[in-house]
Amino acid sequence: MRVDPADRTKVIASLSRIVGPIRASAGCISCDIFADVNDPTVLLFDQAWTDVEDLSNHLPAKCLRVLLSALDCAVDRPNVRVDTLTDTRGLDFLARCLDDILPGI
Repeated sequence: MRVDPADRTKVIASLSRIVGPIRASAGCISCDIFADVNDPTVLLFDQAWTDVEDLSNHLPAKCLRVLLSALDCAVDRPNVRVDTLTDTRGLDFLARCLDDILPGI
């Protein structure tokens, strides 16, 4: 995602707070934040899970809210992808996960 340089530190700090809890979730293989060395406005929040069910069942609601809040800081539409061997999903998948965890929010 591309963030305003003024928001970069805030976004990195927010995402850094949820890396540990996500890594501790059942089925999480990895969770990392990457910054583009040539363009300080570009950040990548990357997670790998054993399967989609683990992602949707174990991603903590608080972490999902922080992630969605960080995406709100993007200066253009962020590229959100949930890739599996058979398909690719997007931001709608994360929204459904949040709705399953906290209906009516």
